[in-house]
Amino acid sequence: MLSSKAKLRKEMGKRIRNLRRSRGITIETLSEKIGITQSHLGLIERGERGVTIERLISLCRFFSCSSDFLLTGKDDITKDSNFGNSVLANSIDMLLSESEKQKLLDFVEATKTDG
Repeated sequence: MLSSKAKLRKEMGKRIRNLRRSRGITIETLSEKIGITQSHLGLIERGERGVTIERLISLCRFFSCSSDFLLTGKDDITKDSNFGNSVLANSIDMLLSESEKQKLLDFVEATKTDG
């Protein structure tokens, strides 16, 4: 039986692979664009490796999607949320170190728009 952390990595890896394939992007192209080897990306897509906050941000920018989508498959975080008790918060808590969590919070704050 997979641990919760392993299950989250596997689900996130599937979302990354599905996004890549649905857009007709090769593993070679994506790995080059986000600065990792093809084998490392393969490990991520299979859920055998997690991603750093920097890599998460690179993937979000490349696919023009939210970190919430990559981490949880949902895109329902509000601009006023500080992660709270959502599925996203639980995923962040399990997958990221404290310094990576702070970088993510800083990134969210820096990219918020008024409106």
